[in-house]
Amino acid sequence: MRKWFFHSLPLQARQTDILQIFSRQDILKTDPTQITGLTLINKALEFESMTPDKSEWTLHKQKDNPPRLVRLQQLNVLLNVFITETFNTNDIASRLDSLFKGQFIMLRDSNKYDNLFKLMDKVIASSNNRLKKLNEWRLDELQHNYIDIIKFKKIVNKASTHNSGIMEISYPYFYSVILTDKISSKLDTKEIDDFLSLVIDPFGRTITKEKLIQDYNYPVDDVYDIDLEWW
Repeated sequence: MRKWFFHSLPLQARQTDILQIFSRQDILKTDPTQITGLTLINKALEFESMTPDKSEWTLHKQKDNPPRLVRLQQLNVLLNVFITETFNTNDIASRLDSLFKGQFIMLRDSNKYDNLFKLMDKVIASSNNRLKKLNEWRLDELQHNYIDIIKFKKIVNKASTHNSGIMEISYPYFYSVILTDKISSKLDTKEIDDFLSLVIDPFGRTITKEKLIQDYNYPVDDVYDIDLEWW
């Protein structure tokens, strides 16, 4: 099940109401063992949500915060593997910024994205619009779509975790949770996730965590186990 932490209730409610455990059938988060381009963007967005201040995106600044430090160490490896265009840059913060802004796209040969461009054409054609394709795709156009979808994914992530801070709740406060959860539980990001994964890694590779540990010194730790230890 998902991690549910205590949600503060008004003192009066906590004195007069019997708190109930709000149980879920969600799967407890664990670090993926099959790593793709999507893993990189998911971990990057998670780290950004935990650490909004970009000046804190350094290993030194996070040395006393294991949950964030290990995440940043993971990101450093995944950036080296999937975004080789910025491999010579030791500044993790600037590399993450490049990831979010899609700047790495402009450093690549457009031929790498031929299959993705065909998929994008197919999606547009299936929308029953009357738009005609006049020119071949340009990298800056791909970058625009990528940035827009990244922005949307941030919104969806926030909505889908709206109730993720609740462990116990009393009757009067349960109504809004039910309504919002009905919507958030139906959010499906598969299509945009597939797109983001192929933008980051046009070859669609899947690399095992074991191989990353062996070849790239990827952290062995499961970040969600560390979260529990430091909660």
